Amino acid sequence: MQLYSLPIMGLPTAGAWCSPSGRRALSVPTCPRWAPDCALLGGHAVPPVKGADNNNADLLELIERTQIEGPWPIDHPLPLPRWALKPKDFYQLGSLTQFEKLAGSIEMHVQRLLEEHNYNTVGNFIKLYQNFKKSGCCSFFKFFQIYAPPITPAHHTCVGLALELWNRLHQLEVSFPELSKHLYLVSCEENIEALSEYTALSERLDTAAYDLEKEHVLLCLKFQINERQGLLLCDPGYHVSRVVTVMQDRAYPNTGWFIQSEENNIRKEYNYQFSPLNDKFVEWNERTTRNGIQETFTGLIFTAHPYMTAIDVTERRNLVYNFRSLLSRDPKGHLIAGIYFKVKENCDEFTIFYQDMGKQRMKMKFSSFTQPFQIREKALNIITICNEQLNLPEGSLLKILIELGELMNDKLYLRQLLEVNDSINIMSANN
Repeated sequence: MQLYSLPIMGLPTAGAWCSPSGRRALSVPTCPRWAPDCALLGGHAVPPVKGADNNNADLLELIERTQIEGPWPIDHPLPLPRWALKPKDFYQLGSLTQFEKLAGSIEMHVQRLLEEHNYNTVGNFIKLYQNFKKSGCCSFFKFFQIYAPPITPAHHTCVGLALELWNRLHQLEVSFPELSKHLYLVSCEENIEALSEYTALSERLDTAAYDLEKEHVLLCLKFQINERQGLLLCDPGYHVSRVVTVMQDRAYPNTGWFIQSEENNIRKEYNYQFSPLNDKFVEWNERTTRNGIQETFTGLIFTAHPYMTAIDVTERRNLVYNFRSLLSRDPKGHLIAGIYFKVKENCDEFTIFYQDMGKQRMKMKFSSFTQPFQIREKALNIITICNEQLNLPEGSLLKILIELGELMNDKLYLRQLLEVNDSINIMSANN
């Protein structure tokens, strides 16, 4: 029987990066198996992913309790996603008033989180590059297979933000006993075209997992008000400042359509509803209107079982995604300041924005920061303003831009990273 290998945790010595013995520490049989705690995919449960920088004790404990490593078939661009065997029980609420109190308390924590934590896909992007260079490994993909994606407060993506929110909501248990153990992460596949084919996979995700990238996660609570069933969803990764309520009967307190953002003649509206094709999924509908022209997109959130590979699959997938951003938000999820850019070969450009009598936005070049002493005063002033509005320590944004300049100039590294991203896109193209 052929064995698939799993990536080891932690960072081996430089000499072990590219050796066969250094690449894998665990293996599982390819035939499907039901483990005590995880299912819907074959193989045994394995120890949780722990990055060297996962240094917040409570957050680390939550990761250890809820996250595992997925099996990684040889030459597959990502580990396979896995979900818990057992669905979560309903959190029982005695009345609409009690639900409203709970939803209001959670929403307050969501808004604080948005204000206090930047959305940041830049920090771990730089850290990945720096660790690769230190490793002495010549193959990025081999390095990528054994790299443990770190979850740190300063570098939160959708995964870190959802985990951080879950960690904070433990405080509500004085009024809402055992709330935390009813919360769980749910996986999302964005911009699905074949909805009926995708929703039909819920009973056989073990075979479909080879085509899934699971690029987004949310925090979920399954609840019951008397005999009415619903879901409470939190999506700080997409800057959603409200608690979204999805009721089976679509009656109050079902959220329905709401305006997520409206700026520069672009309006984004979101709607979350149980899929009419399969109620194990929630449809996430996005309606974008630009100068009167409307586009619609649909994502699918699998809510039936807790998602257990948010770090090993989703965070890892985001490490090689070809768009990066570092953003500060206000409590309502509005963007205040930041930088963003596409990752592609021979591209030297990024956008910086900040508030100065309204939102200011301009393009700059990474190559301008390869010689720090030659940076123009105007550019330094803009970077200083943006740095402050990102709530970063003094000089941090300039340091980040210098490090990005080095990374974006490493053509061999970028080519290898983008090849992995392309492989993932090809893998999931049929969804």
